[in-house]
Amino acid sequence: MSAIPKMDTPLHVLIAEDSATQAQRLTHILESHGYRVTAAPNGRRALEAAMATAPQLVISDVVMPEMDGYELCRRIKSTPALKDTPVILVTTLSDPQDVIRGLECGADNFILKPYDEAQLLHRIEFVLINRRTHQGEQLRQSLTIVFDGHEHFITADRLQILNLLLSTYEAAIQRNKELSSTRDMLREANSDLKQLTRELEDRVQARTRDLERSNEALRQAQQALIQQERLRALGQMASGIAHDINNAISPIALYTEALLEREPDLSARARENLTTIRRAIDDVAQTVGRMREFYRAREQEPNTADLELNALVQQVAELTRARWNDMPQRRGIAIELKTSLQSDLPLVRGAANEIRDALTNLIFNAVDAIPEGGSIEISTSVVDRAAGEPARLVRLQVRDSGVGMDEDTRRRCIEPFFTTKGERGTGLGLAMVYGMTQRHQAILDIESASGAGTAIRIDFPAGTQADKRAPVSAEPRAQSRNLRVLLVDDDRLLLQSMSSTLRDEGHEITAAEGGQAGLDAFHDAQRRRQPFDIVITDLGMPHVDGAQVIKSIRAASPQTPIVLLTGWGQNVQGSNHQPPKADRLLAKPPRLRELRAALAELTAPPEQARTG
Repeated sequence: MSAIPKMDTPLHVLIAEDSATQAQRLTHILESHGYRVTAAPNGRRALEAAMATAPQLVISDVVMPEMDGYELCRRIKSTPALKDTPVILVTTLSDPQDVIRGLECGADNFILKPYDEAQLLHRIEFVLINRRTHQGEQLRQSLTIVFDGHEHFITADRLQILNLLLSTYEAAIQRNKELSSTRDMLREANSDLKQLTRELEDRVQARTRDLERSNEALRQAQQALIQQERLRALGQMASGIAHDINNAISPIALYTEALLEREPDLSARARENLTTIRRAIDDVAQTVGRMREFYRAREQEPNTADLELNALVQQVAELTRARWNDMPQRRGIAIELKTSLQSDLPLVRGAANEIRDALTNLIFNAVDAIPEGGSIEISTSVVDRAAGEPARLVRLQVRDSGVGMDEDTRRRCIEPFFTTKGERGTGLGLAMVYGMTQRHQAILDIESASGAGTAIRIDFPAGTQADKRAPVSAEPRAQSRNLRVLLVDDDRLLLQSMSSTLRDEGHEITAAEGGQAGLDAFHDAQRRRQPFDIVITDLGMPHVDGAQVIKSIRAASPQTPIVLLTGWGQNVQGSNHQPPKADRLLAKPPRLRELRAALAELTAPPEQARTG
């Protein structure tokens, strides 16, 4: 703004704006650049202020109550003491009549909504310099024009007409650029949307073919899974959905497995249908099952392929845009996501959905680490192994400029349930990333320091193929004596199915609906000197959760074995952010063979346990 001569006192600008938010923003911009500002909430009040203070510039919104911007401008220009005061109208210029109205009322210039700071200051400078340069040269002329079938009487000087025409032309150019940019973005977004739609449609069709002959409960589980897939594609995986899905399919899984095993007289058609149901349940469980397979070795070959890591990075960066760009911008926070992708990158053998999930978690963690804004960089490169190991590695790195971690947090950050986010975190994100690296024979490295940001590197074997393993022979059926079992869960259907299944195994079952009911049943059995041989409890329950159940039972009877069931739902963490100490952790949906094995191993006599 150096072109405006400096004055002993700041230039006085009068603002007429009925929006308090817009008035505050405009006042802040002008005052931060040395102007003295008076704000009025409508045209009538602005005219009174102009008569009283004689401002050197008036900036007025067009649409206001009591007196609009055009009428305010007309009154100012018709007042001898104010007629030379330049008036800038703030408008959308959505109608050609806006220009005619501006000429009629004698406005000096337009500012197009929405405006940025630089545009506003440039327009003010333009008006003030032209007014000073040509002061005294104005020659007002009366002019009648016909536009859109109506006559308009204009008494503007040449400078006003020229300024209005120039500002209108500039606004048209600006609007055209915005429209061109918007058109390009819409074209690109439409192309991406079509691709995503095709991918989602393919997934839905594949799932639908697998689940055609399942019952209504299984179809509901499929819809929940489709919704989860969509959320995951947008980078919004929710552990609560996984818990609900597992609860919904657990009774189906138990009954299906029991029928196939215990009913030798099933017809071929019925056995085929039950096998299809079991296979479909396994498909559903595979998605949510990865949330608990943090350190488990790969038991069977997943859907792997030779993958272009750069393409996966670009997909995830776009799919997570709402989290690192749109949502922070609504809070006035700027996050820049940059990619540095090496060309001619070797292929990586792996499961695309698992790598996408891991990268999504890393981006979300990076966003959480820069609450006041910053930068995230995703890079790929090729690195060599140590001496004597000829194979190369493909590196995926996510680096942020955030708050970083101290050494203790860095060492523990991949532990399940460990979180620094309080109630907002589940402590599962980096544990899932670690599980993915283990299943892909990759190397995970975390570099971080407090206040210095975090860099997480994953080194994949370049171009390797997944090992082909021989089929695993069927496990022998675990046997256990008849037991007194306490079942604790807030899901009535799951309680019913597990009770029925375990009773058929010869056990005596007490079912308690909810954590408090389970504790009451346990303590009552202790008082009657008829203790339970084993307790099976859900983790995520309202009011009294599994962690509290385990703590109370451990205090009353430390030797009682406890099996913990979880679908990673609510209350997955104890009050101290540590996983509860159970003797066995089983994920939902529970498998009958896993339940048998847990009962047999945890209740075996000491001698048998040692020999086994």
